[in-house]
Order: sequence, then structure tokens, then C-alpha cells
Amino acid sequence: MHCGVMVTGYNQGDWDRLMTEDYDRPPTVPDHVNMDDTLYLGELVEPLGFDSIWATEHYGSAYSMQPNPLQWLAYWAGRTTRVDVGTAVIVAPWWNPVRLAHEISMLDILLKGRRLHLGIGRGVAPHEYASLGIPIEESHTYFYDVVNAIRAADGKERFTFDGAVYKIPPTSIRPQARHKGDLTTNIKAAFSTEKSARLAAENGLGQMFVSGDDLDSMTAGVTRFNQIRAELGLPPDQPTTLLWMYCAETSAEAEEGWEYFHNQLTAAQHHYFEWNNPGFEGINGYEEYLLRQAADVGVADAALQSRRATQPIGTPDEIIDKIKTLQGAISLETLVIHDFYGGMPREKAERSLRLFAEKVLPAVQAMDTPINPASLGRAPS
Repeated sequence: MHCGVMVTGYNQGDWDRLMTEDYDRPPTVPDHVNMDDTLYLGELVEPLGFDSIWATEHYGSAYSMQPNPLQWLAYWAGRTTRVDVGTAVIVAPWWNPVRLAHEISMLDILLKGRRLHLGIGRGVAPHEYASLGIPIEESHTYFYDVVNAIRAADGKERFTFDGAVYKIPPTSIRPQARHKGDLTTNIKAAFSTEKSARLAAENGLGQMFVSGDDLDSMTAGVTRFNQIRAELGLPPDQPTTLLWMYCAETSAEAEEGWEYFHNQLTAAQHHYFEWNNPGFEGINGYEEYLLRQAADVGVADAALQSRRATQPIGTPDEIIDKIKTLQGAISLETLVIHDFYGGMPREKAERSLRLFAEKVLPAVQAMDTPINPASLGRAPS
């Protein structure tokens, strides 16, 4: 199994200020201090033996402070020699497709033969769409225009594109990529609704879980996606899954990892559903998020309990067992762990990451990753 690390910066302690809109003072801990800690931990990923470094894309709040994942990954391309990199995710509607295709091509060159694993999403938070001037109600249209435009560009000397939003005249992507023609063949899409799953399958995209869920829900999501793919004559897909990790010597010590995970869930609730958010009322394509917003009071407490079986928080043996169970349930192929989140002190994050690398990572990398009956909606034979 491929095992990567999400290297992303949070300023967890700033949420009290943001939620009270106290903008007359700066954060208690400056963002650059949090980012310096993130950079420090990122430097450990390759020497500790992990397979890849991953980045995400967010704007405006204290949550996942990477406004351009390709810029961030270009930095890591220059700081490393062995690991791949991945995006979880590039938010396609926020990009001009010609610019995105150029940046992907350039990053592919900077990696000197290593690979960029492309995860692409649609984005959720209305405040991010508003700040960028992109109409959120047209997010599906923008998403597939961008995805199909970068596919049209991949491998071509010249390409054109006639989409609903973008009309691209004869254009070339320069510099041409090392893996020209193979940059967009295995894109994973982040989605959580039936409509988005069907659109992803119809457009030949794979599946990415950006946040875990309880085991039954994760299994049902993968099963349903593979059923849709089968209806379309497509082979089964194996998901890339991002989970929150805290590794400790004893179960008692690992309990504090659940406190950090609870903080992370609360921060996500603030970013997506509460802070600077006028709501999802009347936004086409976001009807399910309207229901989630109404139900999200206390979501962190409920989600904490439901995810105890899926998040790799625990002792090394407990974590290995959870990952084995996930592989059997969802045919997990690529695992990406968050190691630094929820206000976790850097020294504790480092201790956890080193223990995981020593006692868990070898077992994970040695795991076979077959397609299992559970992820196809079949009983084991």
C-alpha cells in the first residue's frame, strides 16, 4: 500500500477570534509560526520512509492554509529526491484551465521523474467562492470544464477546447511535461453526494475521500460508486483515502489524539458551515449541504464516536488493525495521513509521526491492496 503524508498548516488557536469577528487584533500565534512548524514536519516525510507528500487548497480562514497546492508542492519537489507528491485537492472551479495545465506540466518537470497524483474537487465553502468571484451555483459546470480542458491539453502539441465556460483557441502547453500524455489519466475526485458520484463516474474519474466517515458509510460510498461505474461499463475503482493519525505507545496516551481530532472536526465545521457563511439556501447543487448545515450543531461530538473505528489514532498495533480492516472494506489502495492538526503541539506531532514510521509504516507498505468483495457490494466468497 502506498502511504503519504498531508503537509498542511492550520492556525487552530485563531478560531475563537474568527468566530467573534475580532479583526481589530492579529492572531495570537502568527500564521508564519504555524507554517514554520508545518515545514519542519514536512522535512521528516522523506527520511522517515513515506511514499509521498500531499497538499490541499483553501482560502481566507485558519483552516488548511495552502492557497495554491502546486506552489507548495513545487517547494517540496525541490526539497526532496525520492517521494511523489499529490493534491487533495485542487479545487477545479477556482482555476483557469490553461494556467492549471501549465502549472501541472511545470511541476511534473520539477519532480525529475517522480509522479504527481492528481486529486481534484469542487469546493464547498461559499465564502471561498465569493472571495474568488466564482459563481458557486455553477460549480459543477466550472469543475467539468476545467477537468476536461486539462485532459484535452495533456499530451497534445496544440489543443482547443469548447466548453460551457471556457472557449480556448489553439494553444500549447510549455514547457512540455516529462510524463506528457499521462498526467491526467488517473484523476481522483472528491465527492460525497449521489449526483457528484455519478458525474465523476461518467467523466472517468476515480474516488478520493478527503475526510473519513464511519466504516459502514465509507463502504457504502465505495460500493455505490463502483456500482455506478459498472453500469457504465467501467472497472472497479480503488479509493485514495485521507485520514487523521495519532500514534502513541499506549491506548491511554493515544486518547489525546482524539481531542486533537475533535478540534479538527470543529475547525472544519467552522470553515465550511459557520464562519463567514451566508448559507446554502437556494444554491443549485448544494442542497445536501443545506441539510448538513442544519444538522451540524454538535457534529464534532457525533463524528468523533462514529469514526473511532476508521481513523488511525491509537497504538501501532491498533492502527495496523484499523488499516487492514479499511483495506478489506473499501479496497484501500493509497492512504494519506494527516499528522499535524487540531492544535497539536509540534513536538507531539513529531513523536507520533516517528513512532508511526517506525512501527506502522513498514506493515502498511507491505500490505496487499486487492479489490475486495465488500467494495463491490458482494458477500465474501
